[in-house]
Amino acid sequence: MTLRKTRSLVLLFAAIAFALAACGGTTAVSADDAVEDHVESEADHDEAESDHDDEAEHDAEEFSFGSPADASDADRVIEVDADDNFTFGPADLVVSEGETITFVVTNTGNLPHDFTLGDQETQDKHEAEMAEMMAGGEMAHSDHNAVVVDPGETQELTWHFSEAGTFIIGCHQPGHYAAGMVGAVSVEA
Repeated sequence: MTLRKTRSLVLLFAAIAFALAACGGTTAVSADDAVEDHVESEADHDEAESDHDDEAEHDAEEFSFGSPADASDADRVIEVDADDNFTFGPADLVVSEGETITFVVTNTGNLPHDFTLGDQETQDKHEAEMAEMMAGGEMAHSDHNAVVVDPGETQELTWHFSEAGTFIIGCHQPGHYAAGMVGAVSVEA
C-alpha cells in the first residue's frame, strides 16, 4: 500500500474515532487503535497473498508440458481468436520443444471465453473446477495456464514448452468445452 493511501486511511480512521466520541458512542476508538487494526489487517492480507503465491508457484511446478514464462522471453507471438461458434482460430498450432510462445487471445464474440492450455488431465481438472465454481455461483479464477477473455477483450498467456507432444487448448466456460471449443498445440522435438 502506498504511503499516500496509508495516510488517507489514518485520517479517515481518526475522523471516525472523533465522530464516534462526539456522538457519545459507548466505545471510543483511537486513531492509533484504528491504524493498528488496519496494519494488522494488511499484514493478514499480505500473509494470505503469500500463501496464495506459494500455492500458485506449487501449481506452476506441476505442469509436465512446460511452465509459465514472461512475455519478454517469448520467441514469438501467436494470435488466437475465440468466438461464439465455439471455436479457436487457428485451432491447430505448431511450436518447437524449448520454444516460448506468447498467445494473444482475442474474444471476437459476445460470450465470455477462456483459453486453457494443458494435457487431457489438466483439461479434465479445469473443467471440473469450472463446474464447481458455477455451482457455487462464482466464476473468477486464476491459473498460470489459463486466461479468461471477456467479449471484445484480449488477454495474453506466455508459455515455455519443455516437452514434445500434442497438448490441448480448451474453453471451459459452461458448455463450451463439451460443444467442441477445443484446439491442439503440437510441440515438435
